[in-house]
Amino acid sequence: MREVYILVFGLLLLMQAGCHDVTVGYLETRDAVYQPDSMIIKAVLDPDEDARQIEFEIPWQSTSIEGVLGTAPIRYSIRSVESEHPEVAGQFTMQGKGIIELPWNHTVPPGRYVINIRVANEGYTVDLDSMYTVIVR
Repeated sequence: MREVYILVFGLLLLMQAGCHDVTVGYLETRDAVYQPDSMIIKAVLDPDEDARQIEFEIPWQSTSIEGVLGTAPIRYSIRSVESEHPEVAGQFTMQGKGIIELPWNHTVPPGRYVINIRVANEGYTVDLDSMYTVIVR
């Protein structure tokens, strides 16, 4: 009987020691993608053609990111925006499930903006480069 107690105590000790090295949950971004992966927007809205967008202040938005799996809650953020105009990077924001947004009345000059994002949850952070491109014309 003494051997059984020693065996059970040993197993409990091993289980407790092993639990300290385990990270909570998981985060899988191998298949992360935007479909489509780019958007063309206007530098200046036309008062006639874009009247609805102006009246309701509808922002420019990407689709949500797909292919991210993990333990909830998963947080999405813009890590950086690569462009010739780094001073306007703050106008790009991230909403909900990785939706990239630019206000309807933005002041972003014409150019190409490549967006790098960060996906994180408890215990994991993954940086994804060149995930989305915004072309301002």
